[in-house]
Amino acid sequence: MTTNNPAPLLRGEAPDGLALAGDLRFADVTRLLESLPVGAEAYQVDLSDLGAVDSAGVALILEWRLRLEAAGGTLTITNPPQRLVRLAGIGGVAKLLRVENSELGKADA
Repeated sequence: MTTNNPAPLLRGEAPDGLALAGDLRFADVTRLLESLPVGAEAYQVDLSDLGAVDSAGVALILEWRLRLEAAGGTLTITNPPQRLVRLAGIGGVAKLLRVENSELGKADA
């Protein structure tokens, strides 16, 4: 039996109307990282439609943030799935995500 793992997809208009959907797993993050916009704008991305997330997905979001900051931009994460929040907490990088609209975001406020 095969499982249907939807590849991650970035949709919407940059910089403030982006949404990331699908599964954010090791197999897809390298390809996705190269396609993410990087500029000096304030980007906002909604993660409410993410499916499965592993530690590579957390690393992808952190790397995107670093690339944006190096270019003079910022990244605001909204509505992260609880799995992503838990993985970030376990990995000790929760504060680096700087999310909004989650228990993590409330704790960091």
